Amino acid sequence: MALPPIRRQVVVAATPDVAFDVFTSEIGTWWPLASHSVFGAEATVAFRDGELVERDPAGAESVWGSVLDWEPPRGFRISWHPGSGPDEATEVEVAFTPVGDDRTLVTLEHRGWERLSDPTGTRARYDGGWPTVLGRYDGGFGTATGDDEVWLALLHTPGPAVAGPLEVFAHPDFPEHLAFLRGLRDQGVLVAAGPFPASGEGMAVIRVPAGEVAEHVRRAQDDDRSVVGGVLQVRVRPWQVVLTGA
Repeated sequence: MALPPIRRQVVVAATPDVAFDVFTSEIGTWWPLASHSVFGAEATVAFRDGELVERDPAGAESVWGSVLDWEPPRGFRISWHPGSGPDEATEVEVAFTPVGDDRTLVTLEHRGWERLSDPTGTRARYDGGWPTVLGRYDGGFGTATGDDEVWLALLHTPGPAVAGPLEVFAHPDFPEHLAFLRGLRDQGVLVAAGPFPASGEGMAVIRVPAGEVAEHVRRAQDDDRSVVGGVLQVRVRPWQVVLTGA
């Protein structure tokens, strides 16, 4: 099975247009250059003429990637090769989805590992790096509150730790996923959950207070040990419910 994309999601207390602008126009104010750059803490990084460019104090430049799609405030897609040439580029896509009136779900997906000489090792390094980067981005926003309810669909697909979809349910770490779902049930937020057995996929639907959306998105990625261990991947999607049976 091909290596799946890395996907990381955060919810920020801003509308999509503001979230998009902070991610792109203000990227140099929050990106952790000291630990995640070519030239280090004294460098700068900015989008310029269709490229994302890092520049050191002496004027040397490193092109991190070229813009492939640009659709504000919905998202953008960029080739990705910090410290390398475009012949070793992967691809990063960032999408901005509204959650109610004053929140945005930001989804970063990093893919294209098959183009690299060491796809497994490179993917593992980025898997550890993107949470730090998005944590710096997320940290620049305030905390949204609200008592209205938000429905979220947690979509689970096979992760990099399994060789194929039929191995998901037999993996020794899969019971960790069941424990996570039971925890959602015990918190009173789980509506329903279950697998699509033939594909190794599954879905859980939860209903949470609007002020807790960001935390539940974080928990879906960090507290489900089967996701952390790579047995499953998760994608959270807001669900606009217009009709229920009760």
